[in-house]
Amino acid sequence: MSIIINEVFAEKAKLLKRPLLKKKVHPRRFAEIKKNKAAFQGYQVIEKEDISFPVKINSRDKILLDFGDHFVGYLSFSLDHYPELKITDTPIRFKFTFGEFPYEIMTPPEEYKGGLGSGWLQNEERSYVFLPCDGALERRYAFRYLLIERTDSASFPVKISDIVCTAVSAVDTDDVPQISTGDERLDRIYNMSLKTLKECEQDVFEDGPKRDRRLWIGDLRLQALTDYCTFKNTELIKRCIYLFAAYRGEHKMVAPCIFPDSPPCVDEWTFCDYSLFFISCLYDYIKFTEDLSLAEELYETALTQALTVYESIDKTCGSTVLNPFIDWCPSLDKSVAFQGVFIYTMRQLKFISERLGRPTDKIEGFIDTVKNTLLSFCDEDKGLFVTAKGQISWHSQIWAVLSGILTKEENTVILKKITCTDTEFTMRTTYMRHFYIEALYNNSMKKEALDFIKSYWGQIIDAGFDCCPEVFNPDNEFESPYHAPEINSACHAWSCTPAYWIPELLK
Repeated sequence: MSIIINEVFAEKAKLLKRPLLKKKVHPRRFAEIKKNKAAFQGYQVIEKEDISFPVKINSRDKILLDFGDHFVGYLSFSLDHYPELKITDTPIRFKFTFGEFPYEIMTPPEEYKGGLGSGWLQNEERSYVFLPCDGALERRYAFRYLLIERTDSASFPVKISDIVCTAVSAVDTDDVPQISTGDERLDRIYNMSLKTLKECEQDVFEDGPKRDRRLWIGDLRLQALTDYCTFKNTELIKRCIYLFAAYRGEHKMVAPCIFPDSPPCVDEWTFCDYSLFFISCLYDYIKFTEDLSLAEELYETALTQALTVYESIDKTCGSTVLNPFIDWCPSLDKSVAFQGVFIYTMRQLKFISERLGRPTDKIEGFIDTVKNTLLSFCDEDKGLFVTAKGQISWHSQIWAVLSGILTKEENTVILKKITCTDTEFTMRTTYMRHFYIEALYNNSMKKEALDFIKSYWGQIIDAGFDCCPEVFNPDNEFESPYHAPEINSACHAWSCTPAYWIPELLK
């Protein structure tokens, strides 16, 4: 595909790149994973003795190391022989399997049948010809557990003198003041969410440090919201916004994701709601920094998203020939939710335009036109928004509420009614749950929002996660958009917003 590159924006993004913070961490203890039907996904981690080096490992031995927490980084180690027993006279071979959670460790890679490339599985095998030696794995891993298997058949033992992970991130949680809500469960959720954001802040705001490792604008918007109130790493936020403006396809739409180190940096496909969230990123930047210079510089890029998407909308039914994401939800009719996203972002664009002294007539016309279309899908008998296909979804109600086209009283009725409506089209990701919390918050339902966070993210803690996962369904522990739960991300950016919401909801 043809790529439009704005060299000025690309250079500005490059100049905002900063060295990552590094920290040496060692495994804390040996562990064992056992089957347990009562445990999450059927596996329980049994803690064993603390690790002290050196560690002896014979042919066909397996050792499971627990680093005690989730880390993102690079593994290095030192190997030696036991000369008093037998000098190594043949090459040795080790297999390394990294895991964020037990199921990932326990699922053999040869059984993988997921929809994503198996190269994302966190394992590799290495040979070492002469000892002693220092070894290192070039690939960056995201993990808590490390299974080491010695796969050669030589009869002599090998000494592992040291193992260390050089953990990397753009930020440090020690730089964020601790909060105390008076509720231990909320405090744990906050800290888990903050840890998630920290692990995902690398050279860009990655969606997940284990897999994809891309800059997605849907994730960026939620990460930036949380970062403004925690790490305050505005230079990284600015870098990422510049990257989205710098690399676009010939259609001039902002790409849903950026491959920051792999030119041409963007793929050919788009999500029109993600393109509109470029506007949201600028809106949030102004709200939190009071700096208008970035929005002034990128205003035309933002306006292009609005014009392009508006032209694609069928004004009679509100559908678009462009593809919105909205949520991972099979067979979801996204038309009503998309209209809500459009109005939501147009209100933000109007705010930006007013702050910059730009005309707003055209934007107000966009809002009025789509508002009238969206209102036509409000079923008075059901008291809910129903798509042209007759579908009732949480997504339609949430985005209709967030669009701001109804009164607060009407919004409250809808938000309460959807919780007791039987529909298969429910929120599937923590990403969509963020917008549900926003809808509750905007309509003075703070207690309901806080209770929801405590219930949903509390179950994530109960399941044993160190960070907030990409997908978590309490009714299906093995749910995976890729039909392979072992490749799910157990640390994912769009799940981090309780660290934003908890302090806000307690005000």
